[in-house]
Amino acid sequence: MKIPLMKVGALTCLTLGLFNGQAFAESGISNACSSFGEIQPNGNPTHKQINCLLTNAAIEAEIPPEVVKAVATQENGDWRQFNEDGTPVKSDDGGIGLMQLTNKSGYDQKKLENDIVYNIEAGVEVLSGMYSRRDLPKIKDAGRRVIENWYFPVMAYNGTKPVNSPLYQENGKINVNAYQEEVFAEIENQSYLNDTKLAKYPFKTSDFQYDRDSTGNIIFTNLVYTLTEQTHDSVYWFKAGDKVVTTSSANIRKEISTTAGAVSVPPNTSLIITGNFNYHESKGNKFVFYPVQTEDGKIKGYVSSAYISNRLSIVAPI
Repeated sequence: MKIPLMKVGALTCLTLGLFNGQAFAESGISNACSSFGEIQPNGNPTHKQINCLLTNAAIEAEIPPEVVKAVATQENGDWRQFNEDGTPVKSDDGGIGLMQLTNKSGYDQKKLENDIVYNIEAGVEVLSGMYSRRDLPKIKDAGRRVIENWYFPVMAYNGTKPVNSPLYQENGKINVNAYQEEVFAEIENQSYLNDTKLAKYPFKTSDFQYDRDSTGNIIFTNLVYTLTEQTHDSVYWFKAGDKVVTTSSANIRKEISTTAGAVSVPPNTSLIITGNFNYHESKGNKFVFYPVQTEDGKIKGYVSSAYISNRLSIVAPI
């Protein structure tokens, strides 16, 4: 883990026994990713396979995959379930596998250690449970597919402790080292290639009550925020026939694997989705590619999900 904190929020849900690991027995995400090959025991799947597993687990739980993949990166930057010798990845604080869950009643520890699909689905379910908490703030009139609405559930995945306060109590500055701030920086980096900035909350220090010298949880005094900046819907629910626009200059590739022969289109170019998204084999590409065509049908190919949106850019990217 990048922050040496036990996942207090996750542990709370596990202790209460809200989740039943047996629910994963009939998982469909393995089938959704079966075209990339069979997952071998005690071995890490390919990057493309793990990207697929994380994406489909997130979609199944109606969590933006951008969020789930950034959490996985924050917890385990290399997206590994196993070490090179085949033993399960474990952190000093007891975190297990890719999603770094700490075992409590409700989960099968052996499966958390040895089954990457089970580990992913457990982590996703814990994160989903954080969204349902009544004591965590939300954005007014925003739903589950709005990325910014997962700021506090992501925080709770690691723990609503003073170390994760969005602001430093003593000076009101943003706590860039807070777990959720680092995760959201990962979203901007890996899902938007630093081309898009997520909307910021209008935080005040009075929104968060806590003792800096205590290990007690933060008390949130403001449970509903109105954001003045444009929020961002996940791009993973586009279907064939949907219209999208480019958020900046973007390459329309002939093939996902190469930029050879790609055609560049300017910002706010209207595109039509023509099929399901697919994945790139490179570890650096945690986003996906959609097959698209321009409205006149003259340009066809694949575009990175990092460069499309369901709405026009209000201001051209700098």
